[in-house]
Amino acid sequence: MQKGLAAAFGVRFQNGFALDSAGSGQITFRRSDGSLPSGPIANGRKASERVDSVTTYTGQAFRLDPGLRAEPVLVLRDGYQLLLPEVAFQFSQRTPRISATNLLQGAVVYHGQGRVAVFGEAAMFSAQVVGPDKGPIGMNAPDARENSRFALNLLHWLSAVQP
Repeated sequence: MQKGLAAAFGVRFQNGFALDSAGSGQITFRRSDGSLPSGPIANGRKASERVDSVTTYTGQAFRLDPGLRAEPVLVLRDGYQLLLPEVAFQFSQRTPRISATNLLQGAVVYHGQGRVAVFGEAAMFSAQVVGPDKGPIGMNAPDARENSRFALNLLHWLSAVQP
């Protein structure tokens, strides 16, 4: 369902799990390495709204159709891979993998006079505790301190609110 809806907006999801070369699904996108490109979401509406890093938790990745009026927001860099298990969350050494270099976990799309935000990962927009140790992920995680500002910038962009 989501794959078909995304395709209607020129977004092609890869049905897999984005991981780094060590197998970690926690990904920090940074302005300093280009994985969090300068743009309306990372920059915000004014200097005090600037975001320099955003952390995601596994998720999937996607490509944009050529010629689409869109801007990458979260770009997977070298060293990331997409695992393609037959059954979700069941991985082995035989699980197919493809390079995720330059695939996206976030983008914004201009559609007619409207705006669409597309993300391959949702935990970054939440505040959860997981596992037996109840470790925080999402906006309440210590390494994701700018995720809430990022979410607010995204909402401002979607609503076209100006300062």
